[in-house]
Amino acid sequence: MRMERLFENWRSFLSEEDGKENNGNSMVLYHVSCCPEIDVFDPTVAVVKSQQYTRAEYRAWSRPRVFFFTELGQKDVGVGKIPGKYVYRVYVDKSDLYPVYEDPDCYYCRDRYSERVEEYKKLRKQKGTPEYYPVNTFEMVYTLLKRDKPNMKGFIYPQNYKEGSHIIVAFWEKIPAERLEDTFYKEGV
Repeated sequence: MRMERLFENWRSFLSEEDGKENNGNSMVLYHVSCCPEIDVFDPTVAVVKSQQYTRAEYRAWSRPRVFFFTELGQKDVGVGKIPGKYVYRVYVDKSDLYPVYEDPDCYYCRDRYSERVEEYKKLRKQKGTPEYYPVNTFEMVYTLLKRDKPNMKGFIYPQNYKEGSHIIVAFWEKIPAERLEDTFYKEGV
């Protein structure tokens, strides 16, 4: 039941036209930061300046990336409100984001998982990585996507399975930023 609700909410999010989209397939993403002067989000800079709540994400997958929310005022499921008083907005094409938990092309799905692992191990071996090294699933999906769909620049996924909401984006390419004068979290909320 929860998974059905998650996918219903997910499909609704991907097709909604409630102001989050701009110019058809472009969507607005938000980032909260302590840094007042960001013109471009650069994942290699973000990993160096990561905060405590982000470092846990990097332990799970070390690839540099920047995290974005899809709604103003959105809270992180594990942390709550993200500290920082500067709000940034970016625009990204939805087709540049792979829905990793919906997984329409079966890069992560269990019925083809072993095939994907073997593909990934062969690619790693070509670069000199021994086959016995553990497979990081996110790195595997990233590597196979970069091979098969080089336009992909990030993952989009629901952070909260119970509600099927709290959609977030992990973006691994540089992207221009625009600082907003708004506050991200409204007082009392």
